Amino acid sequence: MPRKSKYGNMPQSPNLVAQVKGDGGCYKVWGIDWLNHKVLIERTGYEWTDISKVALTETEVEPEDEQGQQ
Repeated sequence: MPRKSKYGNMPQSPNLVAQVKGDGGCYKVWGIDWLNHKVLIERTGYEWTDISKVALTETEVEPEDEQGQQ
């Protein structure tokens, strides 16, 4: 019997928004590579950007009901 997770389930994607230095836009964060110090953001496609060049802010997720409507 598998034991219950100590930390819970990981979300499909982080609830973060990245603001790139020198750019006025806010971009959705799809992943963080802590080993190589990169952030995967949705900016003209998907782009790996250095963590030192972005400011990360947490966003709130709107709950969806069972039918997928908000």
